[in-house]
Amino acid sequence: MVGVAPKGFIGTEVAYAPAFWAPTMMAKEIEPGSRWLDSRDSDNLFMIGRLKLGVTLAQAKTALGSITLQLAKEYPTENEGRGINLSPPGLFIPSIRDASITFAAVLMVIVGLVLLLACVNLANLQLARVTGRRKEIAIRLAVGASRTRLVRQLLTEGVLLSLAGGVLGLLLAAWTTSLVGGIKLPMDIALVFDLKLDWRVMFFALGLSILTGVVFSLLPALQSSRPALVASLKDDASMAGFRRSRLRNSLVVAQVSLSLILLVCAGLIVRSLKAAQQMRPGFDPENAVAVSFDVGLQGYEETRGRAFHRQVLERACALPGVRSAALTSNVPLSLNYNYSSIYLEGQPETSMSKLPVAIPISVSPGFFETMRISLRGRDFAANEDKKESRVAVVNETFARKFFPNQDPIGKRFNFTGPKDPLWQVIGVCGDGKYNSLGEAPMPAVFRPQFRDYDTVCTLVVRTNGDPRSIIPTLRNEIQKMDATLPIYDVKTLAEHMNIPLFPARMAANVLGSFGALVLVLAAIGIYGVMSYVVAGRTREIGLRMALGAQLHHVRQLILGQGMMLAGIGLVLGLAVVFVLARFLTSMLYGVSPSDPVTFIGISSLLAVVALLACYIPARRAVRVDPIIALREE
Repeated sequence: MVGVAPKGFIGTEVAYAPAFWAPTMMAKEIEPGSRWLDSRDSDNLFMIGRLKLGVTLAQAKTALGSITLQLAKEYPTENEGRGINLSPPGLFIPSIRDASITFAAVLMVIVGLVLLLACVNLANLQLARVTGRRKEIAIRLAVGASRTRLVRQLLTEGVLLSLAGGVLGLLLAAWTTSLVGGIKLPMDIALVFDLKLDWRVMFFALGLSILTGVVFSLLPALQSSRPALVASLKDDASMAGFRRSRLRNSLVVAQVSLSLILLVCAGLIVRSLKAAQQMRPGFDPENAVAVSFDVGLQGYEETRGRAFHRQVLERACALPGVRSAALTSNVPLSLNYNYSSIYLEGQPETSMSKLPVAIPISVSPGFFETMRISLRGRDFAANEDKKESRVAVVNETFARKFFPNQDPIGKRFNFTGPKDPLWQVIGVCGDGKYNSLGEAPMPAVFRPQFRDYDTVCTLVVRTNGDPRSIIPTLRNEIQKMDATLPIYDVKTLAEHMNIPLFPARMAANVLGSFGALVLVLAAIGIYGVMSYVVAGRTREIGLRMALGAQLHHVRQLILGQGMMLAGIGLVLGLAVVFVLARFLTSMLYGVSPSDPVTFIGISSLLAVVALLACYIPARRAVRVDPIIALREE
């Protein structure tokens, strides 16, 4: 050890928290047998640099471009067509970075819509409240108060309410961040969530509270500060029906529409999680366990390492309760992003950068049986362990893409060009998910595990019963062979599925929480407005009942007016969310962005909430005593 990093330093990538840093040139010492640093077709090297003063990003790209052109001239086969991508520090892996940006963008939109809904709620309740104070406002104007002073007073009341909400929100945020920090991620790599509430967050929240308080209190203040004085002083400015307040009607419609948009988005994500949990990733994760180890960490040379791998596999297959076992370089959906170029026999020679790619996976005989992946053709044989054994199994997407309308078995290809010996396809397996559950079908090619030696491998075992019961036995067998060999990433394949499902679960939890909040806001808003309307129409209702109106007629009157606005809001919300839901496509698994079950179910749920919010004031309205109502004031 030559140094200690300062507290809080996590390196150049924002999400990871490494325990130590080592020189890149020590890769072979840290990972014996690893050759990625010497490979010109390796794409997993990231560099960090700082631009000189006065140098623009475009100039830096031009300078680096000249270097790549020079490398292409010196090494045309490996480097021609390759380039250097410049990106800001953060998440360097494009697929993870793009997914994170997409989720953050969707989350910000959802948060913005929730804030807008809360503000519309505030404006609606403020409007109903100040409408109930029309006589007080008329008296103030009659005795000489200016309209500006009244508007200022009403704005102050609205801003104080908004600020109180902002302070409460900061307290809830502090509590929420502590909960998020305690989330146990389904992986061994430590991830860092920088969710500290610093002065910038506090000023932003309080500033936004003031701004929203001013903006959404202004319209109610302006409308209520110009009443008809004579009618208001006589308290004749009836709130009869919703026709007298187009602004209030519009706010109720907007509130229902926004609620529907948010609830449909949340419903699609939750439905997507359910579909993802039932989705078959191309293999059967039940009753199977995976154990990873790297003999290179103990300095095994190739002959000894090959013998160790074979012995581990033989011992695992001989254990009681084990149905089958196999070795693989990579269990699908393991956050291991790797691609190989594919050259088809007979095609013109071209640079490797222009060749199509496929996902390479090395597996031992019995892998497809152990993972329960369908296979047409034949599996690898135990004696296909020499450099001359150039046989491969491809998936169905590989066969369709590279050998359309042909039988792929017997076809030949390789990973470089026409100068190297070709590989022969001996089988076609079923498609699967290799990097993420939401990916489009990807071509994949499987090679014999024992042909191309690698120190790192994973043992996959399928059992007759609970796979957890076999884990201690597997550990014991490996430790009998080498007690000093580290064993890592030991888990059932069902637990392994927690990694690809984690983003969907997080999105479902977040949007589900927002959905519950939206339902509460919608119910409070509609109930509050209807309560004020009923209170303002007390004499009208009493007069109707005195003239012979039946109780159910009065109830239908209140319910009908409230549900009419809710219905308009539902229709407008459906039209908008039908378009907006298309932007969630990349986050949905097995669910259409226009899923009818979600649209119909959420619309019905919101309609029921609106009905209940209108029913309580309507029920209160039918209890009005006509005599007391007519004598009021």
